[in-house]
Amino acid sequence: MEERYKSMIVVDLMLIRKNEETGKKEVLLALRKNTGYNDGEYELPGGHVDEGEDLMNAMIREAYEELKIKLKLEDLHIEHILHHYKGNRLKFIISSEKYEGNLEIGEPEKCENLEWFNIEELPENLDKRAKKVIREIENNIFYDNSDFVNYKMIV
Repeated sequence: MEERYKSMIVVDLMLIRKNEETGKKEVLLALRKNTGYNDGEYELPGGHVDEGEDLMNAMIREAYEELKIKLKLEDLHIEHILHHYKGNRLKFIISSEKYEGNLEIGEPEKCENLEWFNIEELPENLDKRAKKVIREIENNIFYDNSDFVNYKMIV
């Protein structure tokens, strides 16, 4: 019997704050290193949903593992879904404006830096999908299947 296509489920955190000095909206980004994928680029922190784990609990776990912060279920909101077809991923971008603890790099072997960026002035070395996702969220676009559409056009 032919094996069925299966998607991997991923959660990314769009942690938001208002800069007290400028009043501008900022997003927290993590600079990747030593992963073999997009090293030297900023991305939204996150990771894979484990078997038997739901989206929100996965986000809470990943935030603690990667950022050493605690998130509360009631503060989390699904902002965007990316159907990343070529990578067999469904990526859920989950936002929060609240957390407990002090931000720190929880996986120094994979992350070089954590930095807040003005959402209107994102870094040049931001992963292209992360940049697209952030822009789509800012424009109230909830679902992106462009990878799927582009893949279907190639096949």
